[in-house]
Amino acid sequence: MENNNQITNEKLSRLIDITEDGKEGYINAAKDIKNDAARSSFLVFAEQRSAYTSQLKELIHQQNGEAPDNGGDSKGSLHRVWMDLKAVFTGGDTEAIINACITGEEAALKEYEAVLNDPLIPERFKPIILEQFNGIQHALTNIKSQIYK
Repeated sequence: MENNNQITNEKLSRLIDITEDGKEGYINAAKDIKNDAARSSFLVFAEQRSAYTSQLKELIHQQNGEAPDNGGDSKGSLHRVWMDLKAVFTGGDTEAIINACITGEEAALKEYEAVLNDPLIPERFKPIILEQFNGIQHALTNIKSQIYK
């Protein structure tokens, strides 16, 4: 049982890394983008990701685990650096920033889907994870709609 808790906590910690990376990515995107509607959406999504992080940490604590207290993982940090550089080169080009956000959200959805389909994840945790998955999917739909405005 302890081993399953450890595995679950590692997977939840990975989702925490993803939500932290998403939060930071959206904050950076909001700073760089010139489109006011997209900026507003990005700030809402950053707050949403922060709430997701708190929820995931609570799940880990429910299993007497130690939640990570870092600002995302190295892959996410590389994505943020890439997005910052892209914004500099494109001068805050809305489409380029939106495309970078789409890439991040699609990657997040794949990670969430893997956790949702993992039989070791306690069923009582899955409604929270599914709610977050749906929130990310909604954000992705919203972001994609920004391209056509």
